[in-house]
Amino acid sequence: MAGLGVNIDHVATVRQARQTNEPDPVWAAAQAQLGGADCITFHLRADRRHI
Repeated sequence: MAGLGVNIDHVATVRQARQTNEPDPVWAAAQAQLGGADCITFHLRADRRHI
């Protein structure tokens, strides 16, 4: 059976575009996990942009 994987890269991209502390990628990951996600994917960039 296939599991559910959630990519939260776009949460960090939105936060960077808005230049605020929200939405919080950690909160998004926790919500995905509570919703039944089997894995969380987040790609870290070498320049740490979007973090």
